[in-house]
Amino acid sequence: WGELATASNETLRAEVEKMLQVVAAGSGNPYTGKKLYATSCGKCHKLFADGGAIGPDLTTYKRDDLRGILLNAVNPSAEIREGFENYMVQTADGRTLSGFIAEQDAQAVVLRGVDGQSLSLPRDEIEDMRAVPVSLMPAGLLKQFDEQQVRDLLAYLRSTQPLPEPPTPVIP
Repeated sequence: WGELATASNETLRAEVEKMLQVVAAGSGNPYTGKKLYATSCGKCHKLFADGGAIGPDLTTYKRDDLRGILLNAVNPSAEIREGFENYMVQTADGRTLSGFIAEQDAQAVVLRGVDGQSLSLPRDEIEDMRAVPVSLMPAGLLKQFDEQQVRDLLAYLRSTQPLPEPPTPVIP
């Protein structure tokens, strides 16, 4: 299976500290952050009623913990929620598959891929199956944003309730 390379704890800690300084340097617009969320995080995660179902629902996540949010954004593998562990499966016919275990019993394992599709594998066709301690969420996602966008995204992620629709400007 090989070894998985990850950034050092010191590098990750420095990145979190840098992002804390970015957030402290100004305020963010949660409405702009919601749009950024929809095009990045929302592809996999749900927040309130918006987003995908590949990763954990962030609605009940402790979103008032800025350091915790940043740690998970900088190093998604730091804490992988139960039920979202990625598994690698090698089958008797030579295939290597990965995904989440959606269901399992003594006869079969149902593996759900990141595309949302499920595949049922009879246990007698599985040669090896093991959890991979690396999140499917790629590291470094915040690097695609400038500092204001980071503040905007975090303003939305830290909102305590769904945002009301912004008022429509009245044109005289």
